[in-house]
Amino acid sequence: MSTFLTKFYPIERSIAQEQGEFKLFALFEREDIQGIWDVVLAADWLPGEEMQSLKYVFKKIRAVLDKKEFLKVSKVVLLDVNEPFVKEIQDLLEDYHNPSIFTNTVINGMSIKTGYIIVSPVIQEN
Repeated sequence: MSTFLTKFYPIERSIAQEQGEFKLFALFEREDIQGIWDVVLAADWLPGEEMQSLKYVFKKIRAVLDKKEFLKVSKVVLLDVNEPFVKEIQDLLEDYHNPSIFTNTVINGMSIKTGYIIVSPVIQEN
């Protein structure tokens, strides 16, 4: 896993400690834009006041990534935990035993070349 991707683990932890746990925190490289990533987040506290939440998340990301890395972030997508996309991710992960990385997948009509799951919507059983 690249340094760029591993930098998102402390970003996730920092935000979760301040705002609350995520149901989904993932990065997706779309098929049509290689090398550029969408950061997709779902949590009970999102989307809330969307513009304020986006500014907050971008500030957290910008504090960790250098300029070149930051340019690899296409967008940040804030989702309600009940969005169909979150449910489809959950179904995919359950079908494949909760992988942290997957490739060449279509989810909710979006072609994903590579997906990195930092926090999964799949409920872990103890």
